[in-house]
Amino acid sequence: KFCLEATKDEDAGGGGAVPDNPEQVLEAMDPQQRSWLEDALKDMSVDVIQQLGNGIKILMSDATDLDEKEETLDCLEDWLGNIDMAVNFHKIGGFACIRKCLLSQHPSLRTGAAHLVAEICQNNEYCQDKLVQEGFLELLCNQLDSDDDEACRVKALYSISCLCRDYTPGREAFSKLDGWSIVVRAILSDIPKLRTKGCFFLGVACDDNPKTVEELARMGLVQQLASILQVPLELTHEHVLRLLLTLVQHSQDARREAIDPALGIESALKDRLVEGQGKDEFRESVAHITNLMKLCSTKDD
Repeated sequence: KFCLEATKDEDAGGGGAVPDNPEQVLEAMDPQQRSWLEDALKDMSVDVIQQLGNGIKILMSDATDLDEKEETLDCLEDWLGNIDMAVNFHKIGGFACIRKCLLSQHPSLRTGAAHLVAEICQNNEYCQDKLVQEGFLELLCNQLDSDDDEACRVKALYSISCLCRDYTPGREAFSKLDGWSIVVRAILSDIPKLRTKGCFFLGVACDDNPKTVEELARMGLVQQLASILQVPLELTHEHVLRLLLTLVQHSQDARREAIDPALGIESALKDRLVEGQGKDEFRESVAHITNLMKLCSTKDD
């Protein structure tokens, strides 16, 4: 049906009337032509499963060269964006080759595997469940916290975010692994992408679950974010300020900590405001600073 619908306009261009109902087209089709079409579609479906199996063999083999493995990961990414295909990939043992790539000595395979995990688990509760059960969160946490390759760390954070967002069991498992502390360390690093993506992830997690807000507040996240704001205004501060605003808006404990004069947030915000005013690239930062200053002012307390 899909093929008939997709080529309907082309067929109509030949001068013949094309019925709107693909079933009618099939019924009217020459039996030999119909048989050929059905066999071709069947072969296409089988071929994808076969290709998935071949991809697993390539990634599991120690004899395959690196370029072929990288190309295979790219192909798997294209195929496994489909939820049903991702489920089938797990059922034929595909997650074992992802694990092997995550543990590879080659950064390109670790990066590609982490990105593949992210693609597989988005809006796919079956795969999210299997990935958590089979220990992939632990692997990704280790990659985020300890990998010496920047791209690997960034992709690990992306995967963790996809595994935990809108999926309570994933978020709870991540919390038990002290995952929030790992993300905070990433935010405190000097890698802009880790800071940006880490702040975004924690902000979304706070919006999704009030318990996460309180957990992060108890961890001292306010103090950690305040330390970042002690230096001159930079582009990554926009995401730090947005996360800090989220904490202060949703947690009384966070707000009490923020207005503590010893922390120096109010004076830091004033300095950053002066630096950002009138500059288009800091427009969002200035808006966040203004809102934070209202919430963190000690004049009314």
